[in-house]
Amino acid sequence: MNRFTKITTILLGIAVAGAGIWWLGRSSSTDAEPSAEEPSHTVPDVVELDTESLQLADLSIEPVALRPLTRTLTLYGQIEAYPEAVVNLNSRVTGRVLELRAHVGQWVRRGQVLAVLDSEEIYRAEVNYAQAKRKVAFAQAELARRKRLAQLGAYSNPALEEARSRWNQAQAEYRAAEAEHQAAQQAVRQAEAERHRAQVALSQAESQLARAERLLQAQLISKQEYESLQTQRESARAALQIAQAQLESAQARLQHAAARLENARTQQQIAQQQLQRAQQIYQGQYLTSKEIADAEAQLAQAQLELEAALDALNLLGGKPNGGHKLTLVAPFDGRIAALQVTVGETVTPDKPIFRILNTDTVWVSFDLYPEDAPFVKPGMPVEFSLPEDAGKRYTAEIQMVMPEADPHARTVKARCVVRNPDALLKPGTFVEGKLTLRLSAPQLLVPLSAIQEIEGKPYVFVATDSPNRFQLREVVLGQRNDTYAVVRSGLKPGERIVVRNSSLLKGMLVGGEGGEH
Repeated sequence: MNRFTKITTILLGIAVAGAGIWWLGRSSSTDAEPSAEEPSHTVPDVVELDTESLQLADLSIEPVALRPLTRTLTLYGQIEAYPEAVVNLNSRVTGRVLELRAHVGQWVRRGQVLAVLDSEEIYRAEVNYAQAKRKVAFAQAELARRKRLAQLGAYSNPALEEARSRWNQAQAEYRAAEAEHQAAQQAVRQAEAERHRAQVALSQAESQLARAERLLQAQLISKQEYESLQTQRESARAALQIAQAQLESAQARLQHAAARLENARTQQQIAQQQLQRAQQIYQGQYLTSKEIADAEAQLAQAQLELEAALDALNLLGGKPNGGHKLTLVAPFDGRIAALQVTVGETVTPDKPIFRILNTDTVWVSFDLYPEDAPFVKPGMPVEFSLPEDAGKRYTAEIQMVMPEADPHARTVKARCVVRNPDALLKPGTFVEGKLTLRLSAPQLLVPLSAIQEIEGKPYVFVATDSPNRFQLREVVLGQRNDTYAVVRSGLKPGERIVVRNSSLLKGMLVGGEGGEH
């Protein structure tokens, strides 16, 4: 007996045995009403295979794990030129084509001259630039001339003259204050001498009065002589008081003169410093005269006009001292995709001359249906291939999802930026991509091939500690995709279930009715 016949016989035996078990279970169920504690199904909870049947059934067992539910989208799109790497090169002015130095299909480098044009507008801009340049040179020479005249003293300097006037006034005030101070000092010395004489006179008068008092007591002089001496003492005393008052007045005048002299000395020092600073500024030409200020203003105006003329020339594409010719250069490395003029032809700014394309980087744009667009986010990886080379897979990353849908196709564009150094991705080519969407957070997932429907309810077969013994377990399912379903209850992470050929176990329990779901 060959292997195929043996396998067929065993499977038929399993099916017959399952049918018998199902019939016995059905007969027993009709004899008595099921109690509330009995399970809802009427088939056995456990199925057991012998060793040979287990090998022939070729079951696959896997543990249940927490995983996110995903769905794979098939996307269709097109390769597009990267906007920053494609340019329609035209002339900024009206001109006649003198030379064409590049042709269709040629690879050009950034800055390479592609064409030479003759333009009257550039000629006029070049003339204006030359005139402005000469005007600047004249203004510079005039400013230098006026500075030399200023150094020779040809122009007055009000600030320096004012500083000199303040210095002269401060010197005069200092001399006057110094004279007053000297006079006050002399007055103080005279007052001190006068007070000293008054003190001596008072001392002599008091001595004579004391002697006269003794003589009067001895009746050697008359009372009239004694009173005369008293009068002399009082006069000497009054003279001393007058001398003391004059001394105090002279000292007060001396203090005032000293204060005036100190203030005059300070003002003189300030005026001297201001004069020195004004002289330094004048000699260094930091403070210019009106004539120099006018020359500087004229130079600044000429420089502004020169900058404006140069900007106008550059804006037209010309160069200083470049004559009236305009050279068109490549803005970046790329290949000439189109050439739309001939030598001798007159071109205008609105007519493209070259179309340059660089495909080192391209866009891949995929069409998303509105119901899928909310799940697609920037950063998601996507794989795609070309129809003519489906075996070669390219990987990219979603860079952006456009905020609006195409009004005609009713689809939303999702774009990827893809490096294309070997130029295999041609703009305009259609592509097919695969994008995996994450529909939920990690949950218990089981393959759809593991789920068997019995009496309208989903079940799985859970492997037990015995390798040939399997338990039937009812589960509650949630969201699903084309391959997996979420198990809301009935299983725990780590439990092992039959994921392949579970229909054979179902056939043993229910007699082969139904199939995989």
